[in-house]
Amino acid sequence: MDQSNGRYQRTFRPRQGARQQPGVEAGAEWPTTAMALGILVLIVCFWSLGQRTLITYSALFRWLALFAVAGNLLPRKWYAKRFAMDHLEWFWFNLLAVGPAIFCCCLLLNFLVHGPEERMLVQAGRNFDLHAYWLREQSFPEHLPWPGDWGKDPDRDRLALSTAGPDDKVYALAQGCFGYVVITRVDEVHDLLPDGR
Repeated sequence: MDQSNGRYQRTFRPRQGARQQPGVEAGAEWPTTAMALGILVLIVCFWSLGQRTLITYSALFRWLALFAVAGNLLPRKWYAKRFAMDHLEWFWFNLLAVGPAIFCCCLLLNFLVHGPEERMLVQAGRNFDLHAYWLREQSFPEHLPWPGDWGKDPDRDRLALSTAGPDDKVYALAQGCFGYVVITRVDEVHDLLPDGR
């Protein structure tokens, strides 16, 4: 009986499915965490490894889009029961979690697994950025070869230093496992001088 108006009021017991809803919502927090983590990892990977890989931004975004959309091509019966997601949730999960994770793994793998390094001396000063130059020109700047075994042959080291200025840079480049050239190391000539000047 309702005390405020003196009438009887019928109360309904919650259905079986209504009692399960809080448990489903509590268990569904991991996709949100994975999506937030995917965005964070994508940003860090893009600004660290993306700047060390000689690939255009349009190609980077095409690869990211491919990985983000590929999971949506799977039949719904493969993931509906296991992940308890509808089509829209699955789309966002692929876009913000799965796609960035696969993209970053491939970018990292291309950077870590590479062929032999080749070094080159670029006489362009301390503020020169090889990645920015390559994006603008789609080619390497004028450069001189640099010994790959620096420090082992003093005569060859002296010959290489005679062509270099103290503000020039030495880049180590290698072909990554997916075919994109990576900048594995950047040294400034003044750091390579024997007396540290």
